[in-house]
Amino acid sequence: MTGGTSGDVGPVLAIDLPADPARLADTRERLRGWLHARGVSEWDVDTVLIATGEACANAIEHGYRFAREGITTLRAELRGDRLEIEVRDHGGWRAADGDDSGDRGRGRLIMARVMDEATIVGTPSGTCVRLVKRLTGDASGPAGTESSEDQL
Repeated sequence: MTGGTSGDVGPVLAIDLPADPARLADTRERLRGWLHARGVSEWDVDTVLIATGEACANAIEHGYRFAREGITTLRAELRGDRLEIEVRDHGGWRAADGDDSGDRGRGRLIMARVMDEATIVGTPSGTCVRLVKRLTGDASGPAGTESSEDQL
């Protein structure tokens, strides 16, 4: 991944996800376990799972149109208190049609609100969603909610 503050590579998780919505839950659980094993707070884990799940679901639906032979790559890297995630597909890029009147189309907004950085780069050969979260290191999260005791 690019954009880190140093050349040091931290712990990395890489998952190849078939374009099958039924595989999203397993992917979220693998990411959850990886984050917990690295001591990431429950607050940060939950927000990262929201954004990453949205990016993966969008790749399956929009990048591959649910064609199960498509593969989405999820790569997470932890560099100190900075978590960098890339979700990449090799499907077709489709520009937004500008119709925000329905109940759908909120994925970009959700990713931008819960992460510190959320960028989407689409080309004819696929899409890369890059998400960055500066980890709080506090299991209570920014609102001062009670600490979760079920971390691994």
